[in-house]
Amino acid sequence: MRRMNIRRVAPLLLATLVGTPLLAQHVRTLESSRLLNDAGPVAVRLQLGTGTLSVGASDAPYLYRSITRFGDSYSAPTSTWNAAQRTLTLTAGQRSAARTVRRDDDQTDESAQDWRVQLTRSAPLELMIDATAADAALDLTGIPLRRFALNSGAAAATVRFDAPNTEAMSVFDANVGAGGLKLIGMGNADASEVRIAGDVGDIAIDLGGRWQRDLRVVVTSVFGGISITAPPTIGIELESTGLLARENVDGSFRHDGDTWRSTNFDASSVKVRVLVRSLLGKVTLIQR
Repeated sequence: MRRMNIRRVAPLLLATLVGTPLLAQHVRTLESSRLLNDAGPVAVRLQLGTGTLSVGASDAPYLYRSITRFGDSYSAPTSTWNAAQRTLTLTAGQRSAARTVRRDDDQTDESAQDWRVQLTRSAPLELMIDATAADAALDLTGIPLRRFALNSGAAAATVRFDAPNTEAMSVFDANVGAGGLKLIGMGNADASEVRIAGDVGDIAIDLGGRWQRDLRVVVTSVFGGISITAPPTIGIELESTGLLARENVDGSFRHDGDTWRSTNFDASSVKVRVLVRSLLGKVTLIQR
């Protein structure tokens, strides 16, 4: 039997380990902000690949404030301000697959990225958010929004309005994937139209809030469940179409073909019309 030469193997093994460096993970924190010079409207775009995103309102004198915690596997976040077009683009760090990262006991997982953004209360905004695979918690209370658009993918997204929007919003757009979407207090958004396109994730819409005008809601979904909760102070109409979509209604409604209409619809000063196009999902409407 041939014996292995340990003296030769040991240096070779050591050279192999040295030649393949393992990088200790360092979590960094980067803060950035921009002062608000005037109250003119601004178009803001937030872009995030992976991680978590939270958005809230900022106090004067800032247009925005951003705090990002990210590891060595991410590039540094960036911000771009175009004064001529009055556009602000904030981009979170991009994850690189080329780095080999070692996790020590006292280090945070290298896949983590936490991004917290605060936006002004003092200037009208058009806000677009691209969150490809990031969990998004968006508290838009106090942010004067004229238009809103959200593109999300596999992760979950929650959007809330806990107080009336001080600007009239033209359109609220959301394009969501498997992570689903939850909307809270949409009566406070003061939008004229809500458009939601879903994939296989669940969509939950809470129509509570202080209503200023009528609203049209269009929801398109493939397989996900859709639930709509409405207060008794508004009139609501649901038209549901789909191949095998099923409706479950809780409240005082009249049914006519594909349409459900609350008994207070004709007399209500605020009317919400919901059109749901769902291929196979379950549609639940509750008013109470």
